[in-house]
Amino acid sequence: MAEEESYWVKREKENIKKEQMKDEEVAEKLREIIENAQREILKEIDVFYSRYAENNNITPAEAKKRVSEFDVQSFEKTAARYVEEKNFSDKANEELYTYNTKMRVSRQELLMMYLNAHLVAMADEQVQTFQDYLEQAGINEVARQAGILDVNMTITTSTLESLVGASFYEATWSERIWDDMEGLREELDVIINNAIVRGVHPDRGVSNLRERFDVTTYEARRLLITETARVQTGAQQLSYEALTEDNDEAEYEFIAVIDDDTTETCEDLNGEIFKVKDMMPGVNASPMHPFCRSSSALRLGDWRTNFFAEREGKYSL
Repeated sequence: MAEEESYWVKREKENIKKEQMKDEEVAEKLREIIENAQREILKEIDVFYSRYAENNNITPAEAKKRVSEFDVQSFEKTAARYVEEKNFSDKANEELYTYNTKMRVSRQELLMMYLNAHLVAMADEQVQTFQDYLEQAGINEVARQAGILDVNMTITTSTLESLVGASFYEATWSERIWDDMEGLREELDVIINNAIVRGVHPDRGVSNLRERFDVTTYEARRLLITETARVQTGAQQLSYEALTEDNDEAEYEFIAVIDDDTTETCEDLNGEIFKVKDMMPGVNASPMHPFCRSSSALRLGDWRTNFFAEREGKYSL
């Protein structure tokens, strides 16, 4: 039995490395989405100051006079173009509408409406990217478990949606994306206000803005890797439970990749055995922390042969 378990543990660690490569590919896509939004926002700010600032400085009185001449119809066309070209989700359209109706459509607020359109597009594209990737991660993990355990097993659409959209530590991944966008928008508002009202040179704000976008990129990558681990663990748990529903003694092994990046938490849990019925992400299963790379493997003890012989057929989660 020891040789069999060693084989499955080794196989699981090899799969962890493969999944890391997939995660990084999607993380790169998220980086491109965020950097594109940053470029568009910096372009909007540059155009704004090129048209309305003198000698790289602007007084409150001059700003009020010049920005009041800003073309409202131009913004309306920009917003309409975004809605048409980006195929916004209901959430994104709601964000645009709610924010726009709160603004006075004058002076710096109009510039912020331009910038907000770029931010909403950025967040919405991130959400769509996450949704597609996490759903596929859940499907792939169920299929992988079916191959490991040599059974036919599928996951229903409703179960998959519940798994992907589940809250983790009191928030869903989509809520975290929109919350980060709102935080970025608030910081943008401060930067624009400082430049127009207080006469702070815009280059100082641009530097801060680049740093804030770097934070958004980092948090998007962290969220992707952590949430992918959660979905994959959830798919494992569903598979284990479906296959061992009549066996309260069924167990799984916690598997961590041991290297210089391994946290003390996962290193301590590596090789530990837990009951399938007690499996809980964040407690005794991945993700135990942000960027968690750990996984699990069902313990294939002496009960395996008879158990599966009695349960031939298709399993539906």
